[in-house]
Amino acid sequence: MGRKPPRATLTRILKLAGIGRELSEGADFSITRLTTLKSLCEDPEVAARFAVYLASKASQRANKISDTRHVGETGWKVHNELIERAVERLGSYVERPSDPKREALTELLRELESVNNEYKPIPYGTVRMVQDRDVLILEDAVQCVLSPYSAPNWAYRLARDYTERYDPRYGTGLIPESAPLVMDIVDFWCEYYAIDRNEL
Repeated sequence: MGRKPPRATLTRILKLAGIGRELSEGADFSITRLTTLKSLCEDPEVAARFAVYLASKASQRANKISDTRHVGETGWKVHNELIERAVERLGSYVERPSDPKREALTELLRELESVNNEYKPIPYGTVRMVQDRDVLILEDAVQCVLSPYSAPNWAYRLARDYTERYDPRYGTGLIPESAPLVMDIVDFWCEYYAIDRNEL
């Protein structure tokens, strides 16, 4: 880390920082504004580090917020333990990959997927019912690490699930409530390239 970013990369980071600032001032955007992350995460190793970073952020947020509406107190605790285990295994695998660690991470992925495994039929298909957004974020992060050839798409999906919010005034997408989450993403790139965020 600490390498100088190419001009195109810096432009993308500036674009993300601009989105975060505008959101904090009351703007709202389509979630597709985050597709620039696909270009930033073309290198699977960088995408894996991005995944670990957002997974850790999601875990920290999950520990601060006790949201038992959908899963109850016991379910919330079980989900938080699963999230913490996933962050630990994810970080360990990215730092020192090995076949046994990959196998353990694959097993953990199945466990994460089982949390949000309810599907509802709708016209022209089915929709997945998300019971726990934080578990879904960890699922995305693990997929990003285990699927290097499709890492850019998984990184975008991870960022989308991490930042997307709903408010009746704005609808679904990047809304003012998403601002600190988008800035978490900017912070990763600032740390990765040793950029002072205040200079963006």
